[in-house]
Amino acid sequence: MTENRDGRIITFYSYKGGVGRTMALANVAWILAANGHRVLAVDWDLETPGGLPRYFKPFLPPGSLGTTPGLIDLFADFADAARRRGLPDEGFYRRQADVEHAMSVKWAFPGPGWLNCLPAGRQDRNYHATLQSFRWNELDGRFLEALRERWQRDYDFVLIDSRSGMGSAVDICIRELPDTLVSCFTLNDQSIDGAALTAQHVLGRPGGREIRVLPVPMRVNTARRAAFAAGQAMARARFAGLPHGLSADAAHRYWQENRIPHRTGYEHEEVLATFKDPPGETDSLLSAYERLTAAITGGRVTRLPELDESLRKYHLGAFRRPLAPETTPLVLLSVPQDRMWADWVRHVLTQAGFQVVPSAFDAGRQDGAAPRTVILLSAAFLGSPRSGVDWPSAEGAPPPVLLRIDDSAASAPPLARFAPVELTGLDEEQARTAVLRSVGARDSASPDGTAPGFPNHLPAVAEAPPRNPRFLGRDVPLDTVHDALGVSRRVAVRATGMGMGRRQLAVEYVHRFRADYDLVWWVRGVERRLATQSLARLAAAVGLPPRDSAEDGAAEVLSHLQAGQPYARWLLVYDDAADPEELAGLLPSGPGRVLLTVRDAAWESRAHTVVLDHIAPIRRVELLRGRAPDLSALSATDLAKALGELPPLALDQVGAWLAATGGTVDECLGELGLGGPAPGSDVPRSVAAQAPTRMAQTALRKRSPAACRLLQLCCCFWPLELSLGTVCGAEALAVLRRHDPALRARSQLEDLVAELERFCLAEVDRLGKETLRVHRLVQAVVLADLSPEEQESARRDLHSLLHATSA
Repeated sequence: MTENRDGRIITFYSYKGGVGRTMALANVAWILAANGHRVLAVDWDLETPGGLPRYFKPFLPPGSLGTTPGLIDLFADFADAARRRGLPDEGFYRRQADVEHAMSVKWAFPGPGWLNCLPAGRQDRNYHATLQSFRWNELDGRFLEALRERWQRDYDFVLIDSRSGMGSAVDICIRELPDTLVSCFTLNDQSIDGAALTAQHVLGRPGGREIRVLPVPMRVNTARRAAFAAGQAMARARFAGLPHGLSADAAHRYWQENRIPHRTGYEHEEVLATFKDPPGETDSLLSAYERLTAAITGGRVTRLPELDESLRKYHLGAFRRPLAPETTPLVLLSVPQDRMWADWVRHVLTQAGFQVVPSAFDAGRQDGAAPRTVILLSAAFLGSPRSGVDWPSAEGAPPPVLLRIDDSAASAPPLARFAPVELTGLDEEQARTAVLRSVGARDSASPDGTAPGFPNHLPAVAEAPPRNPRFLGRDVPLDTVHDALGVSRRVAVRATGMGMGRRQLAVEYVHRFRADYDLVWWVRGVERRLATQSLARLAAAVGLPPRDSAEDGAAEVLSHLQAGQPYARWLLVYDDAADPEELAGLLPSGPGRVLLTVRDAAWESRAHTVVLDHIAPIRRVELLRGRAPDLSALSATDLAKALGELPPLALDQVGAWLAATGGTVDECLGELGLGGPAPGSDVPRSVAAQAPTRMAQTALRKRSPAACRLLQLCCCFWPLELSLGTVCGAEALAVLRRHDPALRARSQLEDLVAELERFCLAEVDRLGKETLRVHRLVQAVVLADLSPEEQESARRDLHSLLHATSA
């Protein structure tokens, strides 16, 4: 087998239970992952399973505790396969060790960091029978070595929560697998002696791998100073010479620093100190776990990265058990577009003592009354499949509670017979009262400071492009961006090519999650000059005095934002950000958030990066039919298959071409150079992303040469945007009439703009800055089709237009 010693395996062991071993492991695992490391936490306490995963419960898939396979399933499957195979080869051990039962902890850890949890096993009626019948001597040493190598290959740190006591299973944990043994004990005689004897057992293994032993006193109470000093002296004597290789001074510091104190407030729930303890307190459990992490990593990881205080408090609420649980569980139904409302309503209901579950299936598994459904009623929900199939319509089921969060949501049968509770237009306290009354809550719980942003909240200062009503298919990346911004504060969205929807995703994020911010500002990041101008306009918007230059104005407003003035909850979006050096000094730190859309991979070392991939086939069909509603589902499916993995912009242009020209699918594919579609083929043919733009431009030129000329002028002006006042002015009429003598009135120029929109060749902002802009992909295709002479002619027309407008 190939040796790979990159990852480190650390076993947490205690001779007796109840010392806080599992809690220490869970917190160290979180601190390591939060510092960008790949971490696996393994629940090897098979006799009392499930303790370790419960510390990560708020971030694990709903209903996963005790229901997913784990360590004992891995071992039993290996033993069964080995008995059936006879004489296994080396490849057999690798394949068996590569089986993955770990669950991913859903948290946007920075950089390459992630945290997986490998549970003890599926805790059904067969669990204990499997455990009791399992023969530990069947775990071939070659399988254990293959498992060790696989863990070291896939993870930076593997933390094993060993069972207490002694035995074959414990021996594997403390002697066969680890590089480091964290020996946990309380300061009583039995616990100290048992831990010390086990350490000697590990170190006395003949010919074995060198294992580092870290003795760690736990649940230490220093209030009784004499008893504490005696216990610590006894522990140091029993663990004489450990940890190895330390000078007398270093050993003294180790024993003074590495002890886990006893703290009240953790007795009733499995809660992580990384969320419960405020950062910076030197005598807290969190600070003790940070010091233990430093000892384990040799000083490479010493602290938990700073977490936004409101985010810490919000997630701390997820660990709390409701004080007065209602007997009827509530099923909360919503669509991803309404996540902010879903988060807020779930928090209000949970705080009031209700059990809120994600689906009727999960609720149906609970004891007690049939579940009641709460539906967030919006146009997006009514347009989704959920509106017809998810809510319980069986006879005798409790009627659903409809919470209308969108004025445009007019419910149709079967929901129309239920009167909705109106939440639109209410302030936060009014909405909270309405939600609780709608489900019959006995008490109106007061807010506890951990609630997410109230969705009706609007930023006090805001500038961003209008929302795209056709946005779809990026709900998972959007949630990923939102979660990552809560942790990393600076997130870059990168795509594998142009036209992949980076900008539209950022626009949707701004509108979907705006309630989290008091200030939202869109920064044109393609050039430093444009970025400083955007920031200088922000300085004026927040009331700062004018400065001599845009650079000075930008520096002034950035200084204020970093200090949390005038708002601490701010979001700056740098659209199409240039390379990092170009924007050096223009990205603030501080309490707010920075979202970038980027093309340069160099940003990956400067910001948590979310990479956009191609959209799913079903979303391609929806994009095509959204632009060409007369296209049948079957034809759209065949067309999407023939087009292959086109970016969203190109799919929009294909659908727009079909709708505008009335052409057939075969004609469209012919224009794109693809021939006819190939129904039933499993291998879609690809097409260059530029081809739909070129096809749309050709159709535009036939319909309106003047509109085509306007498109060329916009492309020559890129990355700036032409104002609609300029485009629809008298000089524009004079310039464009040379390409269409039928143009007589300025009102006809609006029709040219509409033609550009119809073919998805330009984007019009009629709600904000009143501008006309083109995408980088469109600009590249249009200018590539112009000869140098034609480009020069277009630039002359553009200069004439701009000069007349500015005069």
